[in-house]
Amino acid sequence: MFDIDALLGSLQVEQLDRYLFRGASLPLPLPKIFGGQVLAQALNAAERTVENERHAHSLHAYFLRPGNEALPIIYDVDPIRDGGSFTTRRVVAKQDGKAIFSCAVSFQRVEEGLEHQADMPADVPLPESLQSNVERIRQLAELTGDPRQPFELPLAAIDIRVVDGADPFNPGVAEPVHGYWFRYPGRLTDDPAVHRTLLAYISDRGLITTGLHPHGVNMLTPNIQLASLDHALWFHTRFRVDEWIYYQMESPRAGHSRTFGRGSFYSRDGVLVASSAQEGLVRV
Repeated sequence: MFDIDALLGSLQVEQLDRYLFRGASLPLPLPKIFGGQVLAQALNAAERTVENERHAHSLHAYFLRPGNEALPIIYDVDPIRDGGSFTTRRVVAKQDGKAIFSCAVSFQRVEEGLEHQADMPADVPLPESLQSNVERIRQLAELTGDPRQPFELPLAAIDIRVVDGADPFNPGVAEPVHGYWFRYPGRLTDDPAVHRTLLAYISDRGLITTGLHPHGVNMLTPNIQLASLDHALWFHTRFRVDEWIYYQMESPRAGHSRTFGRGSFYSRDGVLVASSAQEGLVRV
């Protein structure tokens, strides 16, 4: 499996023309491209067409078709607005001539203003007190003898430590709440665009499955179909993903084969640095 260098190399897409980029997929145990990869690559393409002084503050995306990891992805960036304070880019990702994803990204010149935030949940255990998720799943598999492999991002690329410790082989029924710490290994560049790209990548992990908790099913349930439909991100302030970030998620509603989730990203010292929202397709 790949490491952080391979992941960064994949997410920093190749520039073919001023507003045209190409990305490749890294292999994951999924039947289609991981949605976080397309999110991150599209954001990276948009970032490359905007002045460094303007930072992405929101992204709104739609997943249109399943992607094929064997094919390259073409990212076509439309520079639809360059204003006095804000810049907007529209990105369409295509494979085999068909759109698989589209998004709009808004950038803002950094300004000072009023500030407040919702507090980080109380009594969240520190990441040092938790096992890495890959190790936790390995030990559960040894205890249960279950040959199935729950989906996880590679440990060499990202360290994930789940707070609730749910058993992926026996999901049971639980509240639609989920949280985990994550950190990318090593010391990364100071470029904030790289840290936004890597946060976009992981933001797709867990939002849909949080909405499965009240129903006693998960990704290993036979005959279940899951897919991201749309996704939104808001970057509130600068942050570093090579330092611990806590991702808190909840799913306030599911129905009509769709589940809705929203998430909050907190730095270790409790600053709300980003927020997410997603609707996903769930069919059993």
